[in-house]
Amino acid sequence: MANELSYYGINKLLWRWSKKEGARIVREASLSLDKAPPALPKPPEPKAPPVPRPDPAAKMANDIVKAIDAFSQFKKWLDSPDPPKPPKAPPAKKDYMAVPPFDIQEIPGVMRKEHMPIAARLMERWFAGRLNAPGTDTNIVKLDWVLKFARAKESYESLVNTGIRSPEAQSTLAEMLFPYRNRLDLLPANLCGDSPSELHKRFQFQHTGVGGTLHENLVRQLRTATENFATPDDLTAALGSFNVYAAVGHVRFSSDRSSLSGTKIAEVTGIWVYVRGNYAFSEQSRYLGHWSADGLITLPYDDAVTIGNPLAKGNVHYPVYEKDFREWSSKHQRGADFVAFSDRRYVPVSPPIRLYLRGDAQPFDYQSDMPDGDAEELAASTNNPRYAAKMLGYDQNTFSDMLHVFKPANGLGPADNVIFHDDGSVEFGGQMLDDNIHNYAP
Repeated sequence: MANELSYYGINKLLWRWSKKEGARIVREASLSLDKAPPALPKPPEPKAPPVPRPDPAAKMANDIVKAIDAFSQFKKWLDSPDPPKPPKAPPAKKDYMAVPPFDIQEIPGVMRKEHMPIAARLMERWFAGRLNAPGTDTNIVKLDWVLKFARAKESYESLVNTGIRSPEAQSTLAEMLFPYRNRLDLLPANLCGDSPSELHKRFQFQHTGVGGTLHENLVRQLRTATENFATPDDLTAALGSFNVYAAVGHVRFSSDRSSLSGTKIAEVTGIWVYVRGNYAFSEQSRYLGHWSADGLITLPYDDAVTIGNPLAKGNVHYPVYEKDFREWSSKHQRGADFVAFSDRRYVPVSPPIRLYLRGDAQPFDYQSDMPDGDAEELAASTNNPRYAAKMLGYDQNTFSDMLHVFKPANGLGPADNVIFHDDGSVEFGGQMLDDNIHNYAP
């Protein structure tokens, strides 16, 4: 048939894309954004004050008055003539030529058909959220579920076997643990409680990435036009690109008896491992596939297409983009971006990660471009904390304590690298912070 297009559908036996023929453009159809959002949860009702017990005589008199009034109303109703019956409304005319609509809020239901139940739950949570009310979710994503996917399992193994022992991780750990050096041990879970955000902010020291957003997966498949390309799985649709993180679980401290400078030994004997991912939609036209009530297909066209009779529900597939979710959010004033945390797993570290924390100096590593101690002139900025302490006129211990307070106060974690300027201003991610390190001097 003329004007038929090729498209890729999901082979649900092999879960691979299968090239097919027969799609036709439907120009008068567009994705619906009209369905009302889910109802917001009702706020708890305040407890009513206790009702005083009425006087028995007053109650009896009140009941008699109510009975007389009820009898009067009933008699009035008996004496009233029946009201005229309203005329029946003519049956509404049905447009038998209309394309059945497909609303953006139907996508989670279709995801479940495509074996994406976790992705469906995360999207439903986004739809149900309050606009401009970001938060965290700790109930939907489970670490055991994430690790069922080979690419996530590989990143997890890399993190716990080698990543936590890298020079960068040990440098971050040394900076993080230095303020606790005079303790016997450290259990961050006792300090952070059940808050995954607090543990992440204060004690996360290493991570590995797991790549592949839904947009990247679909665009790559269309560009390669590979028929046996794997279809997006539940992990891709749910979290896209995300990280597996390691945070300090347990540390024991001891004194280095061979040192005359008060050096402490920190041994990291356990870590917490968890997943953290941002669930949000951008304003960009990132393609998320052609969706219908019948499932997901892909093809390189911006129009809705039909496979078969366009008047049958599920036959018309609509292109969906990230910007459609932002448009829906603007229209209904709903939809909340959030951070999804998995549950966390305690992993023993054997042998422990052993760190030496000198008592007379901050335990930052020297960098290759670090000037020696006799240099008379210092640069105007640096990302090396030891160098910054000298530039700003502080001893290493004092500057370490200042930095330990400065970073959390500005929403930064111990592993976040900042640039120090000679006037005390601090830069992070290409932006100057509205704070000054000198404000934290003792």
